[in-house]
This record gives sequence, C-alpha cells and structure tokens, in this order.
Amino acid sequence: MSYTGSTPASSSSSLYWKGMDSSGDPHPPILAGAQNAWDMLSDEQSQKHITTGSGDLNNILGGGIHCKEVTEIGGVPGVGKTQLGIQLAINVQIPVEYGGLGGKAVYIADTEGSFMVERVYQIAQGCISDILEHFPHSHEKSSSGQKQLQPEHFLADIYYFRICSYTEQIAAINYLEKFLGEHKDVVLLNQVTTKFTEGSFQLTLALGDSWSHSCTNRLILYWNGNDRYAYLDKSPSLPVASAPYAVTGKGVRDAASSNHKRVRVT
Repeated sequence: MSYTGSTPASSSSSLYWKGMDSSGDPHPPILAGAQNAWDMLSDEQSQKHITTGSGDLNNILGGGIHCKEVTEIGGVPGVGKTQLGIQLAINVQIPVEYGGLGGKAVYIADTEGSFMVERVYQIAQGCISDILEHFPHSHEKSSSGQKQLQPEHFLADIYYFRICSYTEQIAAINYLEKFLGEHKDVVLLNQVTTKFTEGSFQLTLALGDSWSHSCTNRLILYWNGNDRYAYLDKSPSLPVASAPYAVTGKGVRDAASSNHKRVRVT
C-alpha cells in the first residue's frame, strides 16, 4: 500500500491512499466518510421519488420529486403551487407497501395563510381513492393497513407552521434541524414578482438571484391559455421539458387531453 501527497505523514487528513486495504477491499475509502462515485450512482438510481399525482409531471421530473434534493416550485398566483404543495405533503405519506415512502411532512406557510385544511382532507381522500383503485384488496389484510388508509392518518402526519414573525421563524428553523436530520427532501413554493430589466417589467421569482443558485431543481408553473403547464427550468441531470397538468377535486392529476408523452421545449 502506498500514499501520495506532499504533506507530512502525521497529517492523516491529507493522505491519499491507493491500493488494497487489510480487509481485501480493492476500493477502500480515501478518508472516513468518503463515498466513491460508483456507490453514489447506485444510490441515486435506487432512490425513490415523491409522486406528484400527475404521470406527465412525474415524467419530466424523472419519476417525481427527487429525495435528498431541494426543489423549487414557482409560478403566478392561482396556477396551483399550493395545490401541488399539499399534494406532495399527502403523497410523501403513501405507505411503502403501496409504492410510497411512508414519510411525514412539515408545511411552513408565510403570512399569506393559503393552507386550507378542508382542501388537505379532500386531497387525502383522492389519494386514498387512487390507492384502493390500484390495490383493491390489499388494505383488508391487516388492521394497520386499514388505519393507514384513512384521511385522518394523513392529516395527523402533516406538521403545519404559519410564520408571522421573526421569533416564529427561528422556532420553526430549530424544529426543522431535527426533522431534516431524518427527512432530506425539501420543496419550496416561490411567488413571482416584477423586475425592471432592459427598459421593461418582467415576471421573476420573488426570492431573487442568490436563492436561484441554491436549489437543485426548479419547476415553473404557468398558464398556456386556459391550461396549466409545468416547465422544468433547472436540473443537474434532466433535460429542459414541459408538461400539462390539472388541478381537480381529487388534487393534482394529468390534464384531460394528456397522452403521457414528454413535451420538449426548444
């Protein structure tokens, strides 16, 4: 076994070992906690996603909202940002035996207060209806399965914060530090504002340029006539694309005219 590097051997943090370690592993980690690129690729390919409720939306996102990444969703008022946020808060809880993640959700709202509990209940009912349609008898196998597929169970695992002051924001951040230690998925809903550029006003996402570099993925929701569309504006691994979607009584679903084909944006 040998090492390369110009620093003294006593500085273990700067040693770069190559060869086979005593355990016989031909690819031992360089440093404690390091992960090689092959393992990272394997982990990424085995990651599950949070379904959006729309097959077309899932397609352009590579399967849904990516775990362990920050996804920003922006758009004008009324286009469906809150609806999609609630849908994700419900869908992340779909039990593992039904193809979901069996997770929980924290929903943080600003002073706008657009979180409607009655609507959350409706979307939970819609989610349960879809599960029973795909798994018509599996929930009857155990009492725990029947308990999981109740709207009350879904609502009980959504933790809601409404931030109206600086102190409330600090309290929520302190709670999130513990929550995110166990749950790595973050979805941010961003409003739009006007920006004066090159002699004209243009719509732009409200959090500004500094935040725009912080998120991993960005999805822009917009109107095309009377139809809702989602545009994948930023992703490290997926092509730019758009897809139609609809907001129905059951929640976010495919548009009525959808044919489940990806629409490329040129």
